[in-house]
Amino acid sequence: FAIEGTNNAAAIHTENASITAAADTLTTVSLSGYEIVKLVQISDTVMTMSITAFESWIVNMLAEAIARKVEDLLINGTGSSQPKGIDNANTWDATNSVTVAKTGALTAANVQTLIGLLPSGYDRNGKFVMNKKTLFTDFMPLQDNSKNHIVTVQNNAYFVYGYPVLLSDYVADHEAFLGDFKKVCANLAEN
Repeated sequence: FAIEGTNNAAAIHTENASITAAADTLTTVSLSGYEIVKLVQISDTVMTMSITAFESWIVNMLAEAIARKVEDLLINGTGSSQPKGIDNANTWDATNSVTVAKTGALTAANVQTLIGLLPSGYDRNGKFVMNKKTLFTDFMPLQDNSKNHIVTVQNNAYFVYGYPVLLSDYVADHEAFLGDFKKVCANLAEN
């Protein structure tokens, strides 16, 4: 399917004059099909049991295992015989990411620079995604120049400079992504 590529600004037009088409482009995205499955072998005795609690437990266990795999692929998928995840969906460089040296420490200025790199069209639904260790060891200690913590907590939800934080064990330590994750494309087949 097609998604927006180059998007030029709209222009003021003189009434009844010729309209010149903008140089906007579309980019084609192809979604490949991948099955994510989980098979549990159970005995005939267990299979003939019709205990609602057991059936619910096994369904929930399978659903959780599949959901964890989907989450892992959404973040780390390589795009080679599997979906391409956020970590591999782009070429990360100074135009769209902030790198902190291995011997360095994350600063509030680094986080502000990262936020500044997010195009305003993605800002409204922008969210951070990181693992819990990164949140608590790298982000939580940070304060801005006014000595205010950059991470706030409201009703067990975390925010970095007002952006919601999604926690995932599948993001590597000391890494965080900021973006509009509603723009992530996926196709869920029913059968």
